Amino acid sequence: MKKQKKKMTSEEFEKAMKAQGRLVSKVYYRITFKGMGIYILNSFKFKLFPKFFCMNTKYYIECGVNWLGWILEFQWNK
Repeated sequence: MKKQKKKMTSEEFEKAMKAQGRLVSKVYYRITFKGMGIYILNSFKFKLFPKFFCMNTKYYIECGVNWLGWILEFQWNK
C-alpha cells in the first residue's frame, strides 16, 4: 500500500523554496475563471521599462508584463 504525501501549505512551500535559494512571487490580486486567470504579483526586479513575456507549454499559456516592481500576468490552462 502506497503512503500518501501530505499536502504542503503555502507557508511551507515558500519556506522550502527559500531554503533552496529560489524566489517566489507573492500573488496580491487574482481574478480566476474556468481554466484561466489574471494575476498581479510582486517582482524581485524593478524594471523602469516594461518587459513582456510569453510562455506556451503543453499544459498552459502564460503571458504578461513585468514593470515597476510588479507583474501583470494572464494564464490559460489547456
